[in-house]
Amino acid sequence: MKRLLVVCAASLLPCFLVSAQEADNSGRSVELSVIPRLDLNPTFSTEKGGGSEFTLGNTSLYSLFEGNITENLSFSVANHWAAFDSVHDFFGSTKTLYQNTLYSYDTNWLDWAYLTYSFGQFAVSLGKDMITTGGLEFDDYDFEVHPALVSTYWHELACYQWGGKFAFTTPSEGDTFSFQFSTSPFGDRPFASGLFNYSLEWRGEHGPLETIWSATAFGTAPGKYQPVFALGQRLNFDSITVGLDAFSIVGDEDEEENTLLRKGITLMPSVLYSPSDSFDILAKGGYENYSLETVLKDDPVQHWWAGLALHWYPLKDSQDLRVHAVAVYRPGNELFMPVSLTLGVLYNIGIL
Repeated sequence: MKRLLVVCAASLLPCFLVSAQEADNSGRSVELSVIPRLDLNPTFSTEKGGGSEFTLGNTSLYSLFEGNITENLSFSVANHWAAFDSVHDFFGSTKTLYQNTLYSYDTNWLDWAYLTYSFGQFAVSLGKDMITTGGLEFDDYDFEVHPALVSTYWHELACYQWGGKFAFTTPSEGDTFSFQFSTSPFGDRPFASGLFNYSLEWRGEHGPLETIWSATAFGTAPGKYQPVFALGQRLNFDSITVGLDAFSIVGDEDEEENTLLRKGITLMPSVLYSPSDSFDILAKGGYENYSLETVLKDDPVQHWWAGLALHWYPLKDSQDLRVHAVAVYRPGNELFMPVSLTLGVLYNIGIL
């Protein structure tokens, strides 16, 4: 099914090109972009003799292909072709993307591929899409994200799954409500594992306030579900955006217990300052707290982090090219060295 959707979308490309001059009348349009990213990411321990490490951060190659087949039918395909985070095993992460093709417990080379049919104020989508969860944080493209600045929930959840979504947008277009059915990341293979998720979401835009609230029941075992609530909200002003994500979950990969998520709390405040179209500053922090239950005790586990990201867009009247510098302090988490510095560039190259 993965290949079918990609091939179907690609086969439509000649039709779009031939009818480009009639796009306004036919409703057809198409956009294709290739997005490479290069990061240089040294990390350091704050402990004496703790050492340091050099990685390639979120160095990767993506593509995004989407458009309208008719006035009512649209498609979107996002591919993650390559990942190069380690200098010691340069192609290791890329190989994993393709080895995971038929599995649902991890991401692979196909992030999403879905068709959407819109009629009036309703829309129905079928295919592979992101699980409806994660508030503001999951709303960003993966290639835009700075890994040291995001939650362990973002890192541990294989958020792209197969299924369908039904959405309704109010006449004022200020609110959209949706229901999604999708395969579960707790299973080995989509559908064959018999584990599914059920999600409800509300997206609202009212003046400066924007909300992305969701509730998801993750199928963890036959007849068992883990509820996750994600509340994302932000206030948008002329040059400043203030946001807050709150999750009822913490990502925690425990191989012995086969655990991906633990009940707890994740809080992530952020402030984005954009003095001009060519420059912005992101300040973001995070706090995670959950209880690690053992036979003898119930130990609270806490993580926190704080960081700053500077983004410069050197192209005139365009943000397709981004140069970024990031500094993050994140102590007490096994996934990260306490100090992370990143210098990189991201380029969204429009092909069509």
